[in-house]
This record gives sequence, C-alpha cells and structure tokens, in this order.
Amino acid sequence: MGDGTSTSARGTPDCKYHLNKIGRGLAALWRDDGGQATLEYILILTFTVGAAAALARGLLGALNKGVLTLGAQLERNLKTGRAPAHVFVN
Repeated sequence: MGDGTSTSARGTPDCKYHLNKIGRGLAALWRDDGGQATLEYILILTFTVGAAAALARGLLGALNKGVLTLGAQLERNLKTGRAPAHVFVN
C-alpha cells in the first residue's frame, strides 16, 4: 500500500496500523476543545435537573405530611361530630 501501512499475508492492513490510527484519533480528540462548551452545558443541565428533583421530592414530602395530618384531623372531627372551638371564631 502506498500510505505507509504494512500488510498481512492476505493484503489487509495489520493490527498495529489500526491501533496507531485509533491512537492518533484519540490524541486529536483530546487536543480538540470544540465540544467543551457543549459538555459544560450538559453538566450544568444535569446538576440543575438533579437539584430540582431533590427540591421537588422534599416539597412533596412536606406537602404529603400536611395533607395526611389535615385528613386525620378531619376524620377525627367527623367521627366525633365535634370541631375545635376555635374553628367557629370570626
């Protein structure tokens, strides 16, 4: 072959040629910082989504606890037929 590759007995490039080609490609990719901004945006988006999910989970937990407390109080009032005295204060 005229491109400086060595060939095997069957006339195909050998493994060393392919490994060198892969190594050159990886080195070029490592030096290239064209996708750096995209990676930074992906990392920021990932962090933001994670923080929003954690915040939503905390808020939903507190809301769920409040609704369960309200439901329990309402159930007690309905079963006994009474409501606390401060409910009817204007």
